[in-house]
Amino acid sequence: MELETYIVNAFADAPGRGNRAGVVVSPEHPPEDVMQLVAADIGASETAFVAPEERAWNIRWFSPLKEMSLCGHATLAASRVLFGKEPWSDSLVFRYAGGALPVRRHADDSIGMDFPLDDYLRCPPEAAFEDFFGPLRVTDCICGLRTKKVVLVTGEGTDLAAISPNFTRMAEYRGLCSSGIAVTKASTVYDFESRYFNPWAGVNEDPVTGSVHTVLARYWSERLNKKTLAAFQNSGRPGELLLTVGGDTVEIQGRARIVLQGTFFL
Repeated sequence: MELETYIVNAFADAPGRGNRAGVVVSPEHPPEDVMQLVAADIGASETAFVAPEERAWNIRWFSPLKEMSLCGHATLAASRVLFGKEPWSDSLVFRYAGGALPVRRHADDSIGMDFPLDDYLRCPPEAAFEDFFGPLRVTDCICGLRTKKVVLVTGEGTDLAAISPNFTRMAEYRGLCSSGIAVTKASTVYDFESRYFNPWAGVNEDPVTGSVHTVLARYWSERLNKKTLAAFQNSGRPGELLLTVGGDTVEIQGRARIVLQGTFFL
């Protein structure tokens, strides 16, 4: 079996930036165990597998360790690949287990994706979080109802880039934030900044994460009383996102660049 395969830098338009995603395009999905093996071999934080389905594209996402229920940056990466294959098109639809994800290409060649906006509950920070991050000043703690991702809010003076998590302690932990944990703060350059960690999915730090922004968008939209938000994920491979909140959805908009194209041989 030969699989058409791409590596794409999502939420960036240059090498060495953004979140590296695998994209595999095939007439139909390979067996689930094969997709997991391919994702592990590609080694990106997530790999998107796309196959045509009734005037849409079925999409599934795999980390190196398991299938993911939702993934923003790999969806953006897959969109870049498919728009490249169909340059006359400016819209497409992905279907996944949770429904449909409409995608559009904007006039500036950025790509916007409509994701379900995640609601959240406030929750008390756990003592384990200090084991993860050291003496981080947490001013708010929320948990997404749909994504189950935990977000720690810290003061604007915190240097997010200087945070050095204890990934060993994280990987040993089982509890509230086993679906991933983010740290966020208000920003003087953007509306807010963040970092995101998920060693429970085999990814110590996810450089730029679309799915956690379904929670962050609601939180910062309510806190700042804004519907359009400029976001920056301040990782070692940073990326920018433009978020537009409307009703029960958020448009997550960004750029993506194909950096490698080839064939995966099974």
